[in-house]
Amino acid sequence: MADMINLSKKFFYDWLKKYPNGPYKYDFHVPEVERWAKFILKSHPEIDAEVVLISVWLHDIGSYPISKKDHAIVGESIARKFLKKYSYDKKKTEKVLHCIRAHRCRDVFPNSKEAKLVACCDSASHLTDYVYLSILTGARLNNSKGLADYAFDKLERDYKDLSAFPEIQKKLTPIYIKWKELLKEYKLIALD
Repeated sequence: MADMINLSKKFFYDWLKKYPNGPYKYDFHVPEVERWAKFILKSHPEIDAEVVLISVWLHDIGSYPISKKDHAIVGESIARKFLKKYSYDKKKTEKVLHCIRAHRCRDVFPNSKEAKLVACCDSASHLTDYVYLSILTGARLNNSKGLADYAFDKLERDYKDLSAFPEIQKKLTPIYIKWKELLKEYKLIALD
């Protein structure tokens, strides 16, 4: 089990080195997703930890190079080739690919416990890092009300995605409320 997880982790970090000036801070984000996954897995032994942890390390792999395509679709394709290269179990491969494809809870929704956990951990990590402020900073620098609204909408989507694990949603509700207050106040600051 650990071998494929470690190979996925190495693949992620090797991939990240190719894009040192990328705008997304995946060197912080993905380990934070892993921390959430390991925390939740302790209470859910019925969930396949190997599938989850491989998915965690590969879920954003389609983000670079930046393109107009959905990174979950691109990532699914990259992960398929990577897992095939190592002759990873076909049934587990399909589970990992579904986790990657469904982690955004947009056009494809998680239909397994593993995929729900990956989506929950991705969203939980957003609440425990600085992604919303990063979006708002970009909005202010570009004078874009649309980006500011996007940050607020993303917070709402992320909070909703936690509902697959009510104990995590409950744990993060106070932070969600504070983020909401902060985003509202931040949007009101006018510097011109």
